[in-house]
Amino acid sequence: MTECLRVERTGRVVRLVLDRPERLNAVNEQLYARLIEELGRADDDPDVRVIVVAGEGRAFCVGADQKAHAEGRTAAQQAEYVELGWRVCELIQRSRKPVVAAVHGYALGAGAEIATSVDFLVMAEDAQMGFPEVSIGTYVGGGVTRRLPRLVGLRRATELLMLGERFSGKDALSWGLAFLAVPADALAASVSDLAQRLAAKAPLSIARLKAALLSEAPLDEVLRSEAADLLAIMRTSDWAEGVAAFRDRRTPTFTGK
Repeated sequence: MTECLRVERTGRVVRLVLDRPERLNAVNEQLYARLIEELGRADDDPDVRVIVVAGEGRAFCVGADQKAHAEGRTAAQQAEYVELGWRVCELIQRSRKPVVAAVHGYALGAGAEIATSVDFLVMAEDAQMGFPEVSIGTYVGGGVTRRLPRLVGLRRATELLMLGERFSGKDALSWGLAFLAVPADALAASVSDLAQRLAAKAPLSIARLKAALLSEAPLDEVLRSEAADLLAIMRTSDWAEGVAAFRDRRTPTFTGK
């Protein structure tokens, strides 16, 4: 089997590039497994501060590889395939590192679910995203039925999931789904700039923020949890560095300790 995921490292930023351009980066078991492997490796590496997910060629990811579906799977193989898909989205959402998606071309089905899972979605203005599952007799995954309403509201999420129609990067920005929508030729630079800005932030604080933002706990529990997180952060070297840097009017250098 050929390699389907390219891993690139620049300083504290890891780029995971879906690399099946001949299939418009359609997902299969191998690609899912490699994503799980590399997402876990990046999350465990204290020197990695930001994870970027991108696609090679003309698309980010057009969803499931329909050719592989057509070749048939046993019930056990179907269950394995589905589990691999939701595990990728779960790892992205639960990662202690901020995850950025650079979306160009198409992000459909599973590709849209991966893009919805990230912390910062950056799209080309003319990119096309959508959840076409209901139009082809299948179903969504990756926690999108919970995450999408939290991002764009229940009414908009209902429209996007039940009608399954495509929308542009400009649309995604106007709805609050995308963080940025830029001309296609500015996508790489915009993502790189964002990744560097995130990499300069305090990683221990970022990790606790990601976990807190996923919480569905009642307000009283959230308040206590935030206070506990703050006290824990105040006992770190990064907190002392942040205070000293603010006092000295310089940029802090965080170590994750």
